[in-house]
Amino acid sequence: MKNYWQGGVCLAFADEVLCWLYGTVKESKILISISTSTIWAAQKAVTKAKYEWEQAFTLMKELKLKPPLLTFRAWIWATGTALDLKPNYVRA
Repeated sequence: MKNYWQGGVCLAFADEVLCWLYGTVKESKILISISTSTIWAAQKAVTKAKYEWEQAFTLMKELKLKPPLLTFRAWIWATGTALDLKPNYVRA
């Protein structure tokens, strides 16, 4: 009768499988955490942009700007222009 069962080999194999599984689960948790943080940051940025747009739109209406200037595109252009000019007016 041949001895096919080698306890040491079986335990070593089980150890390797469990170590691999533990590492995979641990990495997955880290990736899920990173993904969740990224999604949260993107949602926060979108919410902030919407809020700023609502504030700007209200102000632009109060200033009675012409309809072409009441667009999101015009607001983005004005914001970019103001940011480009800022270093000329602010001294460090």
